[in-house]
Amino acid sequence: MKIVITLLGSLGGIFVITKKNIKIEIENIASQILYHKKLYYKGKSIISDAEYDALEQKLKELAPNHPVLSLVGYPFSETNNKISHNLPMLSLAKTYSIEDLFEFINKYECVAMDKIDGMALSIEYDENGNFLRASTRGNGKFGEDVTEHVYHIKDISKKIILNSSGKYKIEIRGEVYFPLSEFPKFTDRFDSFRNAVPGTLGRKDVEEAVDVLRVLKFCVYDILVFDKDDNYIPARNFSKIFSIESDYFEKINILESLSFITETSHISEINNIKNVENLTTFLKELYSIERDYQIDGIVFRLRDEIIWESLGNTAHHPRGSLAFKQAGETAETEIQAIEVNVGRSGKISFRAKLNPVYLSGAKISYATLHNAEFIEQGEYAVGAKVEIIRSGEVIPAILRLVEPAEKKFKLPSICLCGSLLTRKGPDLLCLDNKNCTFKDQESLVYYVSSLDIMGVSDKIIMKIREAGLVQEPADFYKLNVEDLLQIEGFAQKSSENVVAAIQASRQIPLAKFLTSLGLKRGGAVKCQEVAKKCGTLNNTLKLSVEDLLSEKGWAQKSAEDFVESLKNKEHVIENLLKFVTVLNDDSGIITDQQKNHPYFGKNICITGALSRPREEYKAMLEKAGAKLVSSVSSKTDFLVCNETSSSSKYKDAIKHNVQILSEVEFSDKL
Repeated sequence: MKIVITLLGSLGGIFVITKKNIKIEIENIASQILYHKKLYYKGKSIISDAEYDALEQKLKELAPNHPVLSLVGYPFSETNNKISHNLPMLSLAKTYSIEDLFEFINKYECVAMDKIDGMALSIEYDENGNFLRASTRGNGKFGEDVTEHVYHIKDISKKIILNSSGKYKIEIRGEVYFPLSEFPKFTDRFDSFRNAVPGTLGRKDVEEAVDVLRVLKFCVYDILVFDKDDNYIPARNFSKIFSIESDYFEKINILESLSFITETSHISEINNIKNVENLTTFLKELYSIERDYQIDGIVFRLRDEIIWESLGNTAHHPRGSLAFKQAGETAETEIQAIEVNVGRSGKISFRAKLNPVYLSGAKISYATLHNAEFIEQGEYAVGAKVEIIRSGEVIPAILRLVEPAEKKFKLPSICLCGSLLTRKGPDLLCLDNKNCTFKDQESLVYYVSSLDIMGVSDKIIMKIREAGLVQEPADFYKLNVEDLLQIEGFAQKSSENVVAAIQASRQIPLAKFLTSLGLKRGGAVKCQEVAKKCGTLNNTLKLSVEDLLSEKGWAQKSAEDFVESLKNKEHVIENLLKFVTVLNDDSGIITDQQKNHPYFGKNICITGALSRPREEYKAMLEKAGAKLVSSVSSKTDFLVCNETSSSSKYKDAIKHNVQILSEVEFSDKL
């Protein structure tokens, strides 16, 4: 007897499974789901969201009541850092079907909001509005304690003020995410954007993650209220506490009044959706919005809070919310070759050269293979047929193995430079820092990109290097037009443009110069801190581990790595100084003009609408030796506000006797 099961969604197709082995198949899929859940929450995901969703969909088809489908997050190993959630932090039901979504939103009035691709957090405050602790979703019932991490996340208020202070405890739930605009500064630290947040919050050594935590953003989506005995206050009683209607937008207004970011521009009312075509148009508009974060879907939630709460939950998700996920365009193709590259840190990366296919109007010839573990787990090899996807991501991703190759891919044991490779976790590494010239190739690319030398692409650098003209960064400045004309593909004009672009980069600010060296632990943010501290390159070269340890955000290991890496670059720096001038960083120097400024050394907070952009005022204050702060405390000197406000900042200013200035008064002194 055979059972024929048709899988819907992104997998599609027909799988024939005999009754004898169906149980084995079910447990195999369940095991894969648990494995990938664990990798994801450790920040080491090796499959896409679509591939993971396909595994869950397949298990639902085969065993809809399997206990793994009710798990949220992954089961923890024994640890003392668990925090129990007063109310479970559940996942969301999701669909790829526009018809299912249309049926859902026609039952009740709903709102639509971004499903931000980050990590869910619970932030708790005591009866007096003081920040108590923070935890991850974890397995839904217990989360990991990330209180120490959250102290460094600027978007999360450490003190809130409610009219009902002293009676209720407050819990804020939201998503912490990595702004797209900030991520390029940290590409030397993270393999991919989607692993960066869980990877950072999962670090036990918080000190080494401070610079990342400071740029993370937090978008809230819910507020829960408890009495002093931790009893939950239901939504029907919110009107007595907050004087608001049972409306999700009213809840959002409360959150904004507490100085939380809610991304309200991307929370939408749903009006005039009369058919599937209207809904399709509405979704296209939502997906076309430019954002400084990634989304992995749109969440539709009932607008009436009392009805939403009355619908209750399953063991896995609330019944009043549904996440719509847009399936990316996929295609099947064959791996023609697997290319190996050596990064500037010595990490071996792999890229699949594909039989070209077209996805979303683009010709796709390559897809990343991430690392050694990804290749092993997926059984990817030359000749294998794979399914690839291209959705919101610029870089196409391999979704799954369709048909294995005749021969397995043998992972390299020797670097391209001839040195033995070392296996560390999922990665292969070349640890030869002196003789690996292939690392230098990446260093050359990194040098040029760090200095923003326009018109000098990776391909151009590779051609120049293969011609033997450049071996280290200083060699770029020796190039002339005649040299480049000897290389295939270079014409007179293109050669002149490349040489001119390189020569224009002879004066380099200290922070940029340090960043361009590709130092270990030397991302753009860290190099800016070092430049500000040292002021000159000579002072920087004399840095000791102890010097760095005296600064915030530096741990023993990161300080040792930076200083050692800087020492190893002495020869590179010496040769570069024959051609470039490194400009001193005077941002840490206090001038007489600053000392005499009325705002020098002052902490100033701004709230409400102003006639000039806030960033403009921030730059002017920094120039004056003042600091723009995000909240008001007893240490704040001035609050700039054009009118009486009900905001927490204004209330805090009154409470702490902080002087309140109008924009005109503030500008006159500035």
